[in-house]
Amino acid sequence: MNIVTAIWTSAVDLLIDAVLGLAWVVILVTLLATGVGTVPAAGLGVLVLAATAVLIRGIGVVERARTAAVHDIVITPPVRRRTRVTSAWRHLAQPLLDLVDPVTWRQLLHHVLSMVLGLVFVTLLAAVPQLAAAVGAGDVPGIPGGGPAAAVTAVLVAALLLLYVWGAGSLDRAVSPALLGTSRTAALESRVDTLADARQGAVDAASTERLRIERDLHDGVQPRLVALAMTLGMARSRMDSDPAAARELLDQAHRDAKDSITELRQLARGIHPAVLTDRGLDAALSAVASRNAVPTTVRVDLSARPRPEVEAVLYFAVAEALTNVAKHSGASRCQVAVDEVPGGVRAVISDDGRGGATRDGNPGGGLGGMHDRVRAAGGTLTTSSPAGGPTDVTVEVPCAL
Repeated sequence: MNIVTAIWTSAVDLLIDAVLGLAWVVILVTLLATGVGTVPAAGLGVLVLAATAVLIRGIGVVERARTAAVHDIVITPPVRRRTRVTSAWRHLAQPLLDLVDPVTWRQLLHHVLSMVLGLVFVTLLAAVPQLAAAVGAGDVPGIPGGGPAAAVTAVLVAALLLLYVWGAGSLDRAVSPALLGTSRTAALESRVDTLADARQGAVDAASTERLRIERDLHDGVQPRLVALAMTLGMARSRMDSDPAAARELLDQAHRDAKDSITELRQLARGIHPAVLTDRGLDAALSAVASRNAVPTTVRVDLSARPRPEVEAVLYFAVAEALTNVAKHSGASRCQVAVDEVPGGVRAVISDDGRGGATRDGNPGGGLGGMHDRVRAAGGTLTTSSPAGGPTDVTVEVPCAL
């Protein structure tokens, strides 16, 4: 971009700044003042403040797009702090968290700066004709009307105006990435926090899985094997004295052995089902849904198979959610939908039950266990389950298809 094009583009941008910047700031200041003033009024101000935060972030999106168009600078959106609220209240908690985030106030500062730069340019632009007329009429002390002095003055004024346009554009170009985007330090800190959280999720999920396998072996297979050993012992002791009874005991031992094998297969399926590896997510989820006590429909719409670890996370999250539906929801029907989203895969499990689902009450299992497993994969789990229902559990896992 040459200097003439840059100055012309900056001039147009400053005019837009004057209009949009003034509108942004007036609206935002009005909302902030209204929100703060009406907080005591039954919490109405809280809603206004939340709406203000949403608007500031929305304006930030517009300003980043405008900066990219004017200055050819692609600004990475700032890292957003995520609320830990998972119920329907998260829709209010997230904007309020945004409102106290320094990122939001940096964006507001950018809007104010843009307004000031634009209004100064408009003021100078409006003053040029008046100054030129005054110089031409000889109304400016020390500068005679007309002649070389007036011409030199006009040239200087025009040069100063162009210099301001260039300087304002350069300033906007320099500060916009810092005010509208994220700093490298903040991005690295966020990445470290995300990795630490994922690591802790992996540790928690592995511990939960180990305890589940231990419990299933202790409560299921182990007693069957003990009973099998006792039955074989009794059969051996009666082999000579009562062959008929010994044969019956051997038949019983054979049945117990087959039952133990079946239970071990079910346990292995719980660790990693073969159908998931062989036929993919659609077939595996359909198999889980067919065994669910609540009538369940499954829809999987993916252009390609995700990575095996992503399939496993989605499979076990959906399987656990369906178990919760069958045990606790009182639902008459359930739906599972798996779709592609930008940068990942999303699974939504919906039921028409009584609602009220939370992560509390079953540490290491239920929604808590699902959250640990999903978190270990760098994903998110959100729940909407108001009292009376319905319940929607949404699982998103990052993945490139």
